[in-house]
This record gives sequence, C-alpha cells and structure tokens, in this order.
Amino acid sequence: MGKPIHSKPTPGVYRDEPDRDDAASTSSAVLMEDIGYPDADLPAYEDVVGPTGHQQDTADTQQDSQTYLTQPALPASRLSRDKTTVTTHWPDFSHCASALQEMLEEQAQYPPIFTARITGTHTETVHTKDKKEKSTVIDFDVMLDMTHLLVPGPNTPNHLRIQGLLHAGVGNKVYQGQRTKELIPDNAELGSAIVGAVTDAYISSPYPVRSFTFRRQILYHDAAALENLLSSLVGSTNYRGHTKISFPITHNRVTVYSPCWQNKLRDKTWLRWIFYLTFLWIFTWPYLWFVTRRWEVLISQFPYSCSPACGNRKFVVKSEKAFFEEWRPSLRRAILGKKQGWIDEEYKLGTEEALRQAGPNGMGRTPSTGNAVADGALGFLHHAVTVGRDVAMAGGWGADS
Repeated sequence: MGKPIHSKPTPGVYRDEPDRDDAASTSSAVLMEDIGYPDADLPAYEDVVGPTGHQQDTADTQQDSQTYLTQPALPASRLSRDKTTVTTHWPDFSHCASALQEMLEEQAQYPPIFTARITGTHTETVHTKDKKEKSTVIDFDVMLDMTHLLVPGPNTPNHLRIQGLLHAGVGNKVYQGQRTKELIPDNAELGSAIVGAVTDAYISSPYPVRSFTFRRQILYHDAAALENLLSSLVGSTNYRGHTKISFPITHNRVTVYSPCWQNKLRDKTWLRWIFYLTFLWIFTWPYLWFVTRRWEVLISQFPYSCSPACGNRKFVVKSEKAFFEEWRPSLRRAILGKKQGWIDEEYKLGTEEALRQAGPNGMGRTPSTGNAVADGALGFLHHAVTVGRDVAMAGGWGADS
C-alpha cells in the first residue's frame, strides 16, 4: 500500500479559560481559602477524519493534561482507559515498513506525559437512625504537569538529549515476534539498522494476528526527593487528613494492531463485557494468546538528568528542588484553596500577583469604597477573616470525623 502522509504539528500551548476572579485576589485570606477554584474544562470531543476518511478518536488520544507538548495524533487510534497506551488499527502501519518506521521515529521525539499529583482525603462518619456510615471526602486533588522537564534546550549537553528509537537492549526479555518474551543475547547486533530490521520483520510476518508496541521511558528522576518536598509542603498547612503523592506517567506506549477481525473485536468494550459476564473469556483469552505474535523491541528514553554515575548531577532543565521552589506558592495556594484539577502557568501568575497585592506582611489591602463607614466595616471584616483563618490553621484541618 502507499505511504501515508503524516502531518508534523508544532507543539502549541494548551490553555483553558479559568475564572478571572481566581487571579484577582487582593488579600491573603482570599488568596488561600476563600475562593473556589473551578476545574479546568477538558477539550470538547471531536472526530477527525484520517487520510482516507477513517474517523479517529482525538478526544481520547489527545493529552488529558496542561502540557504544551502534544504528541502527533494517529489515525484510527484510541487511548486506553488508564491513559497509558494509544492503540491504532491503521492498515498502512501493518502493510508498509516505511510508514511504520516513519511513524515510530516521529513518536519517539515526544516524551510521555509526566505529572505530579497531590491528593488529600479524610473520612466522615454520618450517624443515621440505626447505623453509622463512613464516606471519603476529597479535600484537594492538585495536578501539575512536568513533561517540559524532559525536553532539552539549546544548551543541553548531547548526552542528555533525546536519542530517538532505541533497541530495548542486551539482557532484557522482550517480545520479538513470538507469543512469549525472549532474552536478547549478548552477541545481538543493536546498531542503527536494527530499527529497519524489526519493522521489516513485523511487516513480513505471515501471521495475520499480530501487534507492534513502542514504549517511552523516563530515566533518573528522583521521585523520592520530590515526594518528600511535597509532603513537607502539605504538612506546613497543618493538614490532618490522608495525603497521597504520585507521579503518573501516561501516553507512554503506542501499539499497532494488524487489521484482522480478531484485533478489531478485541478493542470493543461492549463485547469484552459480554465475554466477562458470560465467562467466555475462559476460551477467548487462550485463543488470542495462541494466535497473536507480538513485537515489543523498540523504545525511546527521556532522561531527567544524567545517571548517578556521572557524579556532579546535570539536569535536562532543572532539579527537583528548583522545580518545587518555583511552584511552591501556587501549590500551597491550591491545597489551601481545596482545588481539584490542574494548575498551570496562568494559575502561577495569578498567585504571584495575589502575593504582590497582599504585601510583605500578608495582610493585603482593604478595598476602598470612598465611604468612611463602609471602609471601616470592610477593614473590620478583613481582620476578622484573617484572624479566623489563622485560628483554623493553628488547629489543623481535614481530620477524620
């Protein structure tokens, strides 16, 4: 078949439309707690027609985050429920080796979506007539994109730059066109020609039911150090609930399925549920395992820094501590504001502006109405709100009840 035409979009800035009042705080009381911050709206669902008229589910395959690094969308593709794997059934990727290799080389230039997520919950006990019921309340769920920390700049050393498509490496067990993983021998040839050899092997395979998976990996990020910094930040707010800090990695796999009826049906959620409920999966899973040949040989690696062996640690963009210090005021504001959703550059600018308005003592300016009596009442109310907030902070918040 002919070689498909792939568009190579320039990464654009994803922006939402936040409530402008969120950035217009003029006192520390408003800055931290007294405004609800609405969740960012996700892009609307839109079907995009592929090169030959096929529809693709771009609502699923586009990034569900605030990252400005948008991976090129693939035709006839869908994002898995856990947002880790983009699958495509586009025929050219299983019939034309050059089309498959071009797509993989393009995808290898884009990092996976890397996120810091801080969640706080507490348990509330509700007393009814005959029993007690417990429910979990989400106090805050703050997400911050870190994908840009994997993208080298003009002054980044060559050894920290993206290397493109790589072989999984000697000593690893991978799928190489079989049903099970096989160990890559020490004498294996892993030069630049290996990419063409692997794609050719997939295309020329006589087995109709097959798949080809490419993986993105993040190297040398000190998750433990950043987790400790974020945990201390949450503790500094006197939060008494249960904190969970995680660093989800999504959009880190691309899987190509050959255009056969078995692969088309395995992607149908409704059909999968029928097999679950009728226990037919007992027969279908062994069948699919037996007939499917898999390739999972190629990867791309995105270092956060040089390896620990380099001694004086160098970073692609900045260290975990520098990143934390940059976002600490915004994260603190989001936690105390009980935000549930993403924070981005616009949110950070709003925080910085609110801090400037609040002044060095954090008391902020009381708005003037021109009426002495009204201004006095506003000043008293501002003072009362500030004192009330400080008292609440001293006693802690978010504890189980």
